[in-house]
Amino acid sequence: MPASTRLVMVAILLLVLVPQVQAHNRSQSYSTWNIAGNTVDLVFTVKAREVTRLPPIEGGLLTLEALLTKHIEATARVSSQDGASCVQRGQPRALAAAEGYLRVQVAFACKSGPPSALLLDSFFAIAPSHVHYARVLNDGHLPEEYLFTDSRREHAIVASSSTFDNVFRGFLQYLTLGVEHILGGIDHLAFLAALLLLVRNLRDLFWIVTGFTVGHSITLSLAVLGHLALELWVIEALIGFTIALVAADNIGLATGRRQLISAVTAVVLLALGLLSLAWGIGLPFLTLAGLAVFTVAYMAFPAAQAQALGLRPVLTLAFGMVHGFGFANVLVETGLPDERLFVALAGFNIGVELGQLAVVALLWGLIHWLSRIVSSRSYQNGLDTLSACLCGLGVFWFVSRGLVQV
Repeated sequence: MPASTRLVMVAILLLVLVPQVQAHNRSQSYSTWNIAGNTVDLVFTVKAREVTRLPPIEGGLLTLEALLTKHIEATARVSSQDGASCVQRGQPRALAAAEGYLRVQVAFACKSGPPSALLLDSFFAIAPSHVHYARVLNDGHLPEEYLFTDSRREHAIVASSSTFDNVFRGFLQYLTLGVEHILGGIDHLAFLAALLLLVRNLRDLFWIVTGFTVGHSITLSLAVLGHLALELWVIEALIGFTIALVAADNIGLATGRRQLISAVTAVVLLALGLLSLAWGIGLPFLTLAGLAVFTVAYMAFPAAQAQALGLRPVLTLAFGMVHGFGFANVLVETGLPDERLFVALAGFNIGVELGQLAVVALLWGLIHWLSRIVSSRSYQNGLDTLSACLCGLGVFWFVSRGLVQV
């Protein structure tokens, strides 16, 4: 069986196997806790699709708003300094929220003293990988941010003794958030893996990593500061495309069919564009047409592997800008503290870089270790197969995310 046919079969197989991979769509929620004296006001926000995971409540079908309200009522708690649980004031109620989100408000009163700890069991029983980002406003103190996970469901309320302590703690929180986001984002890791498969020396590695870093730093900053805004579902689809195109380019360079792959890709993109134009299905026509033009223009350059790899930093700069919008979404959804905007942005971006460097170092070491212990033929076959797998994964994410609005 020809190598090109084998690679196509592997890519098709991946399209069948990957629907269960969640990638960038992590299970997550957000909250604001406003503390005034002995009272606490909680506003909990989550994507509507997360609420569909909750089991129905006995007594008949409920709306998603009612289902979330009951869930938060049962899983959110506040305790006072003597360990006693604070009581809920009145009934929790649903609030207006952005499209695709649900929001619930719950109030607590602590009878035996000021609140001292926040406890949250929401969604962890049905999604152990769920992550919750909480922002606490405490009686005029600078805001604090807390990260709730399945293994960390309780946080003591800390009022900073100084501005420096508050800023430093906030910086570490966002740095940790950045590291966890890149390490937990399968699509970002897949993109880095696709980029590194054909890299042969440290100089090329440096420029590729630099291109990705500069690209995502630009759009991350501009999006968080409110200067640029794109719809999340479009960005997530484009992230899938970046993976598919880089992996397909790897295959084209290995098989000598780079121009054929670019032509087929452009035809498929234009077909999807006509589908969008005629029936309003999927990504906008101009977006798909632009991707087709970009693909043909990029792959029209020299097909020699060394020359093509010399252009990879330009590609990673452009695609890094796409991934930057994905990174920014986490900060935008959590709600950045206006008074510490630069600190939060710097901490998150540095965290992303640290996580990225750790992944690159691991993959680079693994690739070179394999190149030394297997034959050159087996090594190349392994790289081609992995590129095909990544291409199939990227195509699936591109198509499935691009059809989310259907």
